[in-house]
Amino acid sequence: MDEVACLGRRKTTIRRVSLRNSRSVRHLMLKHLHQARSRPDSHRRLLAGFVFFCSGLAALVYEISWTRQIGLLFGHTVHAASIVLASYFAGMAIGYLVGAKLSTRVSPLIGYAIAELLVAGWAFLIPMLLGISESATMAPWLCSSSFVWQTFVRGAFGFLLLLPATFALGVTLPMMATFVAGKGRGKLSDGSIASHIAIVYALNTSGALVGVLLATFYLLVVVGVRSSSFVAAALSILCAVVALLISRDQSFAEPRESLESSDENRERDHDALNIQMLANSGLWTRHSRLAAISGFGILALQVLYTRMFSLVFHNSIYTFGVVIAVCLASLALGAAIASRLQRRYSAKQIIGVTTGIGALATSSSVLVFGWLTELKYFSFGDSFVQYILGAIGLVTIVVAPAITCLGMLLPLVWSMAGKSGSAGQVVGNLTAVNTLAAATGALTASFVLLTWIGLWPSIVLMAMLFLVAAFPLLWQNGQTRTAIVLGLLTGVVSMLVLGSPMESEFNRTEYPERLVRRWNSPYGWIDVVKDTKTGSFKIRQNLHYRFGKTGGNGRESRQAHIPLLLHEDPQEVLFLGLGTGLTAGGAILHREVEKIVAVELIPEVVEAVRSLAEYNNNVVDHPQVEIHVDDARHYLLADDREFDVIVSDLFVPWESESGYLYTVEHYEVALHRLKPDGLFCQWLPLFQLGEREFESIANSFASVFPNTTIWWGQLETNSPVIALIGSCSPLLIDSQRLATRLEVLGENLNSPDPSIASPALFWDHYIGDWQLQSLSNRNTDEHPRVEFLAPISNRNRNMLSGKALKRYYNEVVSQQPANGAILSSDTPRKAIERRARQKIILFGQ
Repeated sequence: MDEVACLGRRKTTIRRVSLRNSRSVRHLMLKHLHQARSRPDSHRRLLAGFVFFCSGLAALVYEISWTRQIGLLFGHTVHAASIVLASYFAGMAIGYLVGAKLSTRVSPLIGYAIAELLVAGWAFLIPMLLGISESATMAPWLCSSSFVWQTFVRGAFGFLLLLPATFALGVTLPMMATFVAGKGRGKLSDGSIASHIAIVYALNTSGALVGVLLATFYLLVVVGVRSSSFVAAALSILCAVVALLISRDQSFAEPRESLESSDENRERDHDALNIQMLANSGLWTRHSRLAAISGFGILALQVLYTRMFSLVFHNSIYTFGVVIAVCLASLALGAAIASRLQRRYSAKQIIGVTTGIGALATSSSVLVFGWLTELKYFSFGDSFVQYILGAIGLVTIVVAPAITCLGMLLPLVWSMAGKSGSAGQVVGNLTAVNTLAAATGALTASFVLLTWIGLWPSIVLMAMLFLVAAFPLLWQNGQTRTAIVLGLLTGVVSMLVLGSPMESEFNRTEYPERLVRRWNSPYGWIDVVKDTKTGSFKIRQNLHYRFGKTGGNGRESRQAHIPLLLHEDPQEVLFLGLGTGLTAGGAILHREVEKIVAVELIPEVVEAVRSLAEYNNNVVDHPQVEIHVDDARHYLLADDREFDVIVSDLFVPWESESGYLYTVEHYEVALHRLKPDGLFCQWLPLFQLGEREFESIANSFASVFPNTTIWWGQLETNSPVIALIGSCSPLLIDSQRLATRLEVLGENLNSPDPSIASPALFWDHYIGDWQLQSLSNRNTDEHPRVEFLAPISNRNRNMLSGKALKRYYNEVVSQQPANGAILSSDTPRKAIERRARQKIILFGQ
């Protein structure tokens, strides 16, 4: 009986074990079935990748368009641009966090589609909201004499204005990560899933690259600044529609076969336990720290590299776009390489090596840059296309190795933290940390590192940051020898960078100049240099751009004298741009002038001008003079003071965002700041303008000022300078009064200007009037043609100088009427003789 009972118990036990095994097998099969159903197949993943590529493209077009639109309100200063950038990144970080929470609670593609629709809808509202903020009621709130309060108000305004859109943009990444992983059940600890998400991230970054190029080379100037954001909105709507179609086609429902709730609870409890264990062990903190280092370092490097290439490029919108595009391409390549490597190696094995190599490549990039450029002005090729291709090649060689290695860091950190939650949660949370750190890195590089440490030491400091991050990773993974080798190499290269004589060699051989004093600024190096041959002093920015010189340079003072002498009684005068201070300082010599206001964008230029006080009549500290550090356009908008004469300095037309100082809207604001009989004078460097850019500016000017006259500032064919002088009525000048004023001015001048010694010689600077030719090619805020066309004319060598100036003068300029300015002693015969003398001086005819 005992044996029978024992046998029975054995059969019962076997039966129970078999039942449990069958249930386990069934449960395992159902689980695999669920994962197979919930994970998208390859063609749907491919389509989703294309959607996310388009999403990245739209996101960068949004960013560029909105930055420009808000810049017109805040002023195109580094501080204002930083406020917009920080607002943009802060909103995206919030979106990443919220997207991480929602990624496992809603259908990811539906959540993604809703986010894209929200961004598109808000994009149509932003121009309207900006228009309201420019009203007389709202605008004063955004300006304050307190820099701290103004920064706070503008930061809050920018953040709230962009928040709905940037929040939605942030939500899209964790949603797409969840979809690729398979409705949130896939973990990033699975190398295959981590690889797929890294690829999708690479596609999104590649889309951003295309967005930068498309906006820079086509959309902004052809389609328009605001309209570009509408194009991006249409693309976002398309992305949303395609995502919804994929969602309808792919079932995300749980299998009908029930999975025991206890199993689901155990899985959730297991995930929660994993998170708790990771938090307790400090691994989660380490992942956040690595994500932060990645964001901080890469964005700081982007700012530093942009600043480095400004030393050799012509600094147009195109060259800035090239630097950003190469950085984005390198990030995308890094993510793609990380995806490939994760199929064979664990993230832990890779991350230390890539970070260490990135540190070495960062420090080496300075030596490579110096070796390839010798800090000389980059002038590759005979056309604009060749120049841009050469610039892309140069930036790629210098920047790509470092950024590609460092671009692998964030996807690898996602993979390392893969067990701490679903794919969407990990990607969203860590990317939020990365994005906030990136904003901090950009601000730190602009306002702390470049200003207080300097360019070369700042890049070395970034290399050290990545090296310090790499050491523990290599050490813990048993790669001690690799750590020592990378550390030694990076240290040696860094010392070579800090001790390199390339800049002193440049100053000695490229120009006969001696550096007197330098200011590190967010706008680059501001230098006072002395010409070793003539003894004159110059103020230069970033080695190659000079604001003028002291000693025998009558043209700069003449830029003040001509417009002031054309006004009957110029008591209050405004100068937009300070330069060397010689132009604004020249106004002090006019006894009619009672108040002079000068607006300068760069604070360090004011200090440089102060150091040349003995040459510019101590313009900075003169009791008649008021200096404002501000964007010229913004000052006119923010201050309702009226002036008798406004003089706008020579601004390099191909400099990024200088073109808005030549727009219809700028001239309209200036007209409202003139007294009824006031004059606005716009100086133009013809040698930096092509025919189409000059006509765009002249037509824009003449569409605002009913009376537009043209005056020579410097009659020479190689570097001709002219002025457009606008008024509401013709200029009627009394010869006798002009002669008296010229006599007094000559007595006050240390070195009299022979070209304006008498009324007749002064009047020889008058060319004629500009008649409005077309409204279609005007330079506007929406279509900033000058900023985008001048760099092309510059590199294609189509400037108005030499033979091109002679042809244009004969065919166009000399054919203009000359009725807008009348000297009481002038006659038609004298007008003919005047133009004949101009031709003889210019062309020997």
